[in-house]
Amino acid sequence: MTQPPEPPLPPDDGWPAADDPTVISSRETVVGGPPPEPVGPPPDRRIGAGMLLALGALALVALGILIAWYLTHRDDNKSTTTVTTVQTATTATTATTVSVPVLTGKPFTEAQATLDAAGLHTSKKPVSSTQRAGTVVEQSPKAGASVPKGSTVTLSVASATTSTTSTAATTTTATTTAATTTEETTTEATTTAPTTTSAAPPQPTTATMPDVTGKTEAAAATSMNRAGILASIVFVPSSETLGTVIQQGKAADATVPYHSHVQINVSKGPNAATDVTVPNAVGQTLTQAVSTMNAAHLRLIFVRFPVTSDSQTGKVVQQTPLGGGNAPQNAQVLVYLGARQRQ
Repeated sequence: MTQPPEPPLPPDDGWPAADDPTVISSRETVVGGPPPEPVGPPPDRRIGAGMLLALGALALVALGILIAWYLTHRDDNKSTTTVTTVQTATTATTATTVSVPVLTGKPFTEAQATLDAAGLHTSKKPVSSTQRAGTVVEQSPKAGASVPKGSTVTLSVASATTSTTSTAATTTTATTTAATTTEETTTEATTTAPTTTSAAPPQPTTATMPDVTGKTEAAAATSMNRAGILASIVFVPSSETLGTVIQQGKAADATVPYHSHVQINVSKGPNAATDVTVPNAVGQTLTQAVSTMNAAHLRLIFVRFPVTSDSQTGKVVQQTPLGGGNAPQNAQVLVYLGARQRQ
């Protein structure tokens, strides 16, 4: 059997051919890159001590700012509240005023009680007068004036009176009691009774006109009656307080016949109410006359007028304004009440 020929040897500096069985595949000789890192747990994201301290510091700063703001604004609110309260109290005090009531002709104790009820203080000033002791003869401020609550009203009170007969004294007490039973009644009692002598003094023929301008209607009527003059009331428009005398028909110190009528103009008041018709009270008792005037929204004042007839004693013998005349609501109508004169 024939042996196959041996393959020729390659040269010493040659490389093996690709199909040489000694060549190792390039794929097997290729070395790959570094292996990927193993997948481990996620990094630790827990809050550290440093971060906690920082958060605590921020919280303290914010709290300090809130406290400072609260303290500052709390003081401002308190100041505003205090000022508002003071202003409100001041306004309430300024707005509290009362009207001075009519006190002339009333007993001092009754006048004082009236002032107490109105929230006013009383100052007593004793004066000499022919009126009954303890009777208020003048007042200041005048009736109807508006004054702050707590003001003082000065009352001139009769400290002595001339001696009168027991009959005259009894009449005064009875008529005063009757008049004061009605709320809106003002009594102006003028003593015209004779002295304790049994015979009355001779009646004068003339009288001297007093100065009554600026006085209240009641005070003017009383002064004129003492002087022996009869007042005739006429209400006229005026800015003065209701019931204030703004003009008199005869000048002060003028001589007029005794018991003659002299006109005095009396203010209707700055806010004059609608006129009402004056009812006729002539022939009525004082109590009846009071009711008659009150029913017409009027008030009544009276002075005594000497009469010789028993049928006229204690009755209204004259009035002014006359029945059928006009007067503003709440005005005072003057009546002359018959008082028996000794023969």
